[in-house]
Amino acid sequence: MRLIDFKLSTADLIQQLPLYWETKGQLSPVTDLRLSNQQLLLVTTAQGTPMTLDQLNARTRQVSGATPLLIAATPPVPLFGYRLSDQRLLLG
Repeated sequence: MRLIDFKLSTADLIQQLPLYWETKGQLSPVTDLRLSNQQLLLVTTAQGTPMTLDQLNARTRQVSGATPLLIAATPPVPLFGYRLSDQRLLLG
């Protein structure tokens, strides 16, 4: 998913929704962003305060919309979509 696609599809959502990465039934909060090799990596931790949709949008204002979104892992995992659950935005 490209950054512009993510921003357009989440524009009407509550901007205070916390961001989590969902994998194999486990939730990890997205706590930071990193730009690497023209890709935007969403950094997750086992614990921590998740960033909100509003924080992500504020921190990516200067990033090109064509930039792909990935989860920071080894190797990085492409982000294909999201869903809403219990007032959280679950990325997957």
